[in-house]
Amino acid sequence: MTNAHAHFALTDVRPETIPVLTKALSPEEIPKAILAALDARQAERATILGLSHELMLSLRPELDRMAVELAQRSVEGMWAKRAEIYKTISQSAI
Repeated sequence: MTNAHAHFALTDVRPETIPVLTKALSPEEIPKAILAALDARQAERATILGLSHELMLSLRPELDRMAVELAQRSVEGMWAKRAEIYKTISQSAI
């Protein structure tokens, strides 16, 4: 029995038994506690996205440096292979 099956066995709630809203609710019909929870969730999301943005801004110089270094190494590697090909060609011509 997988964890998912064990969870369903303990709660007796299966995905097909989860109720679905059949009508749109007006904001006045939504309990205040649910609205507060949704607002808190939205605030948490905004905070996390803000932190992510700040992290990316602070990492940008390092990411740029790494990208430049990777490109340089790739070109140097390509040049080394090309030099090896020319060396092989010149040795076989002798």
